[in-house]
Amino acid sequence: MRDALAGEWLKLRSVSSTYWLAATAVLTTTLLGILVCALLGSDYRGLDAEQQEAFDPVGLSCTGVQFGQLAIVILAVRAAGSEFTTGLIRISLAAVPDRRTFLTAKLITLALVGLGCGLLSGMLSVALGTATLTHGSTLLLTPEGIRSCLGNAAYFALLAAFSAAVAIMVRRTLTALGILLPLFFVLSGTLGVSDRLRPYSRLLPDRAGLRLMQIHQESGDLPPMAGGLVMLLWTAAAIVLGWWSLRTKNV
Repeated sequence: MRDALAGEWLKLRSVSSTYWLAATAVLTTTLLGILVCALLGSDYRGLDAEQQEAFDPVGLSCTGVQFGQLAIVILAVRAAGSEFTTGLIRISLAAVPDRRTFLTAKLITLALVGLGCGLLSGMLSVALGTATLTHGSTLLLTPEGIRSCLGNAAYFALLAAFSAAVAIMVRRTLTALGILLPLFFVLSGTLGVSDRLRPYSRLLPDRAGLRLMQIHQESGDLPPMAGGLVMLLWTAAAIVLGWWSLRTKNV
């Protein structure tokens, strides 16, 4: 397993897009969070203490996650799907014949990249976003700030593993993106328009996973732990299907 992990890490490091996409995820998440906080800062500072707490400044600073997650999806899909598209999967499986070890190493490596990006972007977003919102004091080291940072890290890790598993399942980069981009950026918003379908939208991976970093809960939303569990179940299901595809189909 150690050699398989080292090989997957080497493959990621050898592609320049890994660095660009990871940097894009961190910067997009951070800068958009700061921008939203800057735009709403004057409104926030005009509220009393009770209203400010209900405003959810920590959750507001993490608004950029909804856009930064795009880079994590693309990074994971490219890393997992391009091997099938280019035919390099044959070389990878020749080096690591045990397909279970190959899949585990790839998913762990990508999840760790997502974890690092999520933790860094979460810390920067909460530290700089809440400082912008309040004009000086940051909420990074408060229980809410710490929980939001850890939730952001967990979400990006699960998101990377989920996206990679889908790419392995369908074995095509563009097909995987054709599934994931509407799932994360279209479907939940579409279902949310209808009062009848809105409860189902909360069970989609993006809506559920984003609950991990939100402090205050809107009516009908899943609690943070329940949202994380739903995202974990989506990821586990994708991994099982990815393993089935890798095990049963020829490369």
